Amino acid sequence: MSLTSVIPDDDHPLTRWLAAHLRRTAAVRASYASAFPVRRVQRPVAAGRTVVRWDLLGVAVDFRLRCAFVAPQPPPSAVAGAALAGTLGEPESRRVGEALVDEYVEHLLTCGPYVRGRRWLLEREVEARLDRMCFALAWFDRVFRDGAIAPGSPLAGTVGGGDLDALLAYVPDYAVMDLQVQVKLAERALGWLRDATDVAVCRAAPTFAGSGDVGGADADLVVDRCLVEIKSTSRPENLTDRAIWQLAGYVLLDYDDEYRFDEVAFYMSRVGWLATWGVDEFFGLLGARSSLHQLRDEFAQQCAAAGSATITGVDGHGVRRDRSPKVNLVVADRQEGAEPK
Repeated sequence: MSLTSVIPDDDHPLTRWLAAHLRRTAAVRASYASAFPVRRVQRPVAAGRTVVRWDLLGVAVDFRLRCAFVAPQPPPSAVAGAALAGTLGEPESRRVGEALVDEYVEHLLTCGPYVRGRRWLLEREVEARLDRMCFALAWFDRVFRDGAIAPGSPLAGTVGGGDLDALLAYVPDYAVMDLQVQVKLAERALGWLRDATDVAVCRAAPTFAGSGDVGGADADLVVDRCLVEIKSTSRPENLTDRAIWQLAGYVLLDYDDEYRFDEVAFYMSRVGWLATWGVDEFFGLLGARSSLHQLRDEFAQQCAAAGSATITGVDGHGVRRDRSPKVNLVVADRQEGAEPK
């Protein structure tokens, strides 16, 4: 689910709460704009009339950059998507998804992009293979989050009889090239952060004590006590209310302060820039008048009050949540080719 999906609905209880308690998004935007670097925005170059799949590419960038921080592990959303794909589509979809997950982990163990002191960008063929797998994992991520196989997805067919290489052949070349550009930018922008932290204090796709209250929301990356949201939008100069409240929502969902966040950040991958605030500073800019503990309590109450209404959480996807049976029906709410997150 996604807090961002309820922002346009002024009558939604979570939107009303955000507008009342964290209303000064303009102050965060001003802080962001004051430090925004004057740099070229790196965008993918697609051949001919090929349509850039921003939604999938954004997820793939997220998966690839996580590899530099955390120990080898498959994205939970892609694992769940592989299982679901076998139910929604051909049995081969599940088999090729499981093969993809297994090879992805084995590939990371072999090439070690998470090992501190090593270069982020791997040798040419090794990097290209990893990039193709990250994009392919995004297909399964979308199945999980949408609860459906999108029309035109290679998963809608027999996927080459379940052959992994056949699936990876569907990955567009522009995605492979773009991911390599994103890795180079990230090494310059985030190399110091990776080198200053151990693998043990980094976590990909973290969930929170309150995630179940909004359908199982997961964030992008935790590096020590910093919550990092990776944004690969083509317009990084524009920081939206949606993005700001998304980041705030993750912190609020950490009801029991498991992560003890002291910083929050947006990493804008297409300009290679990490925008960071202290947690108190961030919520102060938003106009919060209560302590973080109090805000979390109130936010939890608002999530509970939403009841069985169709609400949205903090991972970008609409979810219908029924409080009686603990089952979440994920509803597709993204357009083909739309900007990520």
